[in-house]
Amino acid sequence: MFNLIKMDTHRLVHSTSTWITLLFTVVLAVFSVVMTNVYIQMAKEDPSSLAVEPTEEIQLGIYVDANPEWVTGNIEIGDIISTEMKSGVLAIIVVVFAAIFSNAEQKNGYIKNIAGQFPRRGNLIISKFAAIAIQIFWMMIVFSLITVITGFALWGSRFYLGSFMPILKFLGTQYLLHLGFAALIMFFSIFTRSTAFSMTAGILICTGFAIPIYSIINKLIADIKPSWDFNVGNYMLDRNITQISLAVTSDIMVRGVVVGIVFSVISVLFAMLIIKKRDIR
Repeated sequence: MFNLIKMDTHRLVHSTSTWITLLFTVVLAVFSVVMTNVYIQMAKEDPSSLAVEPTEEIQLGIYVDANPEWVTGNIEIGDIISTEMKSGVLAIIVVVFAAIFSNAEQKNGYIKNIAGQFPRRGNLIISKFAAIAIQIFWMMIVFSLITVITGFALWGSRFYLGSFMPILKFLGTQYLLHLGFAALIMFFSIFTRSTAFSMTAGILICTGFAIPIYSIINKLIADIKPSWDFNVGNYMLDRNITQISLAVTSDIMVRGVVVGIVFSVISVLFAMLIIKKRDIR
């Protein structure tokens, strides 16, 4: 297992997609903060422009918002990191990387060459997941650092660091959610053997196109049991990524941790089952 993880880590470090996704992580972090600043400037001219927030039913696509208090007041670093990350921008880059990395060895023959050396094929999935986890960790670090640097460049002394512990809790929860998303995309990639399908499906989920499906499921459940206040979106990765911020209650934060872990475990287990039963090509 250790040798497998070393090989996948070596493949990660020397993969072009690794560095390209890190580059796009930097670009999108800068873009997100700049767009937030644009909204702040718009609010200075028209305070009503930030008065209405999108509801779950109409929030499709990537949405970077701004707090009306930021127009004239100070801006806390944790709030900006939270705002940019829960917009779904980072999740899209995670989807792209996971789809490309998961299927890369199918194209270059890597998996076929080493599969015979490891009778426990499931370990191939675990090592791949470990490499993906490392990359997502660095993507999250880079995204947060570039967000902070861009914030200081735009807002100067108005940009300040509050309590650090809530930021760590938020980043830890978002890491597990993004890791769960990557594991799901890895499963899609292995199941379909298609980078295009898994990447497209992941991007559509990130941009809110699964919301109508959640609404239909919620309506069916409500028709069956009207007294049960249930929202399936609360237990999905995409909705938790967009809902969890520094200001949420501990119960919601814990729910996000559980959702991320459950999706990771189930996706890895199903991917292991598939690779055990399938002929390596």
